[in-house]
Amino acid sequence: MNRVYRLGIVLILALSLRPLAAIAQTAAPSAEAPANYDTFAKDAKVVPGLISVLRKGGKIYLVLAKSQLGQDFIETSVPASGLGGFGPAPGEPYVAPARIMRFERVDDAVVIRWPNTFARVDKGTPESISAQASLPSSVVAVTPIVAESPTSVAISATPFLGDVADLGAQFRAVAKNPAHGYRLDPTRSFFIEAKTFPQNTILRVSQTWASDSPDTIDDVPDARSIEVKMTYNLIAAPQNGYMPRVADPRVGYFEQPLIDFQSDKNPSRNLYYLSRWNFMPEQPGRPSNAKNPLIFTLSNDVPVQYRDTVRRALLTWNDAFARIGIFNAVQVVQQPDDPSFDVDDVRHNMVSWFDAPIPQYGAEALIITDPRTGEEINAGINVDAIEGLGGRNYRYFVAPARDLPDSEALEQAFTLREIRAVVLHESGHDLGLQHNFIGSMAYTAQQLQDPGFTHAHGVASSVMEYAPINVWPKGTRQGDYEQLVLGPYDYYAVRFGYQNVPNATTPEAEVPTLNRWASRWSDPTYRFASDEDAFFNDGHAIDPRVQQDDLTNHPLAWEQTQLSMLHGIMNAVDRRFPRNGEAYDEARRAFLLPLRFYVRYASMPVHIIGGEYVSRANAGDPHASTPLQPVSRSDEYQAWRVLQTSLFSDAAWSFSPRVLRMLTYREVSSLGPGGTWVYDPSPRHDVDVVSIAGATQERVLDELFAPLTLARIDDLSTKYSPGATMTLTDLFDWTRGGIFGDIQNGTAARAGVVLRNAQVNFAKRLAKLWTSPANGTPPDAQALARLQLEYLVNDSAAALQRSKLDELTRAHLEALEALSKQALEARATIAPAAQSMP
Repeated sequence: MNRVYRLGIVLILALSLRPLAAIAQTAAPSAEAPANYDTFAKDAKVVPGLISVLRKGGKIYLVLAKSQLGQDFIETSVPASGLGGFGPAPGEPYVAPARIMRFERVDDAVVIRWPNTFARVDKGTPESISAQASLPSSVVAVTPIVAESPTSVAISATPFLGDVADLGAQFRAVAKNPAHGYRLDPTRSFFIEAKTFPQNTILRVSQTWASDSPDTIDDVPDARSIEVKMTYNLIAAPQNGYMPRVADPRVGYFEQPLIDFQSDKNPSRNLYYLSRWNFMPEQPGRPSNAKNPLIFTLSNDVPVQYRDTVRRALLTWNDAFARIGIFNAVQVVQQPDDPSFDVDDVRHNMVSWFDAPIPQYGAEALIITDPRTGEEINAGINVDAIEGLGGRNYRYFVAPARDLPDSEALEQAFTLREIRAVVLHESGHDLGLQHNFIGSMAYTAQQLQDPGFTHAHGVASSVMEYAPINVWPKGTRQGDYEQLVLGPYDYYAVRFGYQNVPNATTPEAEVPTLNRWASRWSDPTYRFASDEDAFFNDGHAIDPRVQQDDLTNHPLAWEQTQLSMLHGIMNAVDRRFPRNGEAYDEARRAFLLPLRFYVRYASMPVHIIGGEYVSRANAGDPHASTPLQPVSRSDEYQAWRVLQTSLFSDAAWSFSPRVLRMLTYREVSSLGPGGTWVYDPSPRHDVDVVSIAGATQERVLDELFAPLTLARIDDLSTKYSPGATMTLTDLFDWTRGGIFGDIQNGTAARAGVVLRNAQVNFAKRLAKLWTSPANGTPPDAQALARLQLEYLVNDSAAALQRSKLDELTRAHLEALEALSKQALEARATIAPAAQSMP
């Protein structure tokens, strides 16, 4: 979600300063008294607005009314240019959070401060005094007052030439090695423009970030010098009487966290307000129009052929608002061909098209909220131009799977559907909604194959799900490919966030009603689970129902269907690609796209193993269970069997030799500058299926044998009866059996390169678990790793006694035996047990 370009239908002329010369301003403290403002401004150009801007002698000054000193502004720091796909995208408002900024006078200087707004206190109470004393603020700069009148003061804008946004952190994240990092060069930083509007003032600067030995960013003329344009936006803080709404973890909204010092009823003191738009219905509680609709402006950079699709997606949300009596809540206009229109005016909520040599996302919602209340004051969407290539999914996946014709018209129609689904999802973020990664569990396979059902209800219960393309094998029924309508959860969530609560005059007074509205979590149609519930890699996430890019209420069966279909598509690439006259790059692309899907779906069953079902329902909610319920041992074993056949087997990675011989690419030779965006060849000319298989296997094993996963599985016996769920012994035995099989009986002699590599890698993993386990690895896991190594020594020795072993098989078995013996003979390290406090 991300972008700071604005919309509005009512246009007010925004006066803008001409781009300034490359002059780096310095704000040295001055002992001189402020000059008379009228004298100072005599030969200057003053642009009036929220905070007026004065230009004099090639420098920029902010003119603050004295009534604005000590008042709240909302400040955002947003890149106006990107790093070519290596870092933040243009317009991305999440480089730094939106913060309250104050300009406060101290003698003849102004302190630019981010006050601490985390405390929830009432003004003038003892709690407000204590909170102010205990919670520190942050000072941006202290700058002298250069001129003063009876009603205003002028200060240099120089502090905004510095790294206010901490963009340096972004460059540190980009650099592969700190020795090759970037630093801000103040001698090459200058103001580009400054402009003012009734509700915001813009300062745009050019910053040069320099490195003597860059090692990453290569799509720039000279990687030693990266120019980044930053937009600093000072916005009027709302004063409209908006009443925040208290969030509830059973319904997914972005939240504004606060510390509640005003009441001692909350033992955690954590308080969360919803992030939401303030529609201000004309008659709250009765059907009426929105006085403050969310008006999206389609930027003129949105390609003409996509504008109607984007508009339809945005207006779809009116279906949900009409149900709760708010009409014309979402509106869409086209950016006018009017030179006075300015996307920097905060009143404009822009939907824009974004190009990058390295695509960073499909689309991203852009939200600016008031950090005091959660009220949204600006929203928008950046759509990455990669979305215009959505027809590739039709060409390389849908058409082969369904045996449909290749057609430019059909590809374009598919692209429009994908854009519509993406914009519908991102505009849900603009309304405050989080992802909902359990939404795919609401529907059955039969429902998803019914076009009438999917046309009415979608392919998941929510547009906020990451739903994959809903494709079924040829010869079966086929529903809609994409989520093109709001799901039942979306209507439910809009009601929770936006419907009027009668007779409630405080956020706390709304809570009993909200609690009732949020009580339906146990109904699969209304369940919510978001990003934090899908962090499986390190063992944190435990509920296998919460994952991205799956479908149906039986995802394991769906995954098996997809894997079989994808394998067939890849084996038959040569039947469609390349056409006569086309390069073989087309066949390579036609193989790699379904292979990416295959890798994803083959890995998904790992989330079931060692899992538990997590309920967000409150005690007393209808059909609520206890928060944790076991995943049955039989389901976990079934998941392992799918992993074994689709991932840890040679057959899973066996493809048509003729197809594999086609998968090469054209060489490129460029005389001009360019990096990976021009030509970034893989080390090999073919598709290295063996390495892809190995990397996928290792990622799955990393999750299964992460210390936190091992500790959780080891602890399941404390919550559930024996046999109800799996044990660590099961994990080690299933994995050894699936990867090694009965090697003492000759299995190794029949193993191909994929399985041989998996066997060696797992033996090394066992050795590390025994000799140098990661912190938090439970002792039981160490002991079992040692036992598995003993099994491997014995099984390898037995296999080596068999006659007629070929040279490679003998070498492989001897390596396994030697590796295991070496680990057993090494001195083991006892890993510190995991420590945690509730």
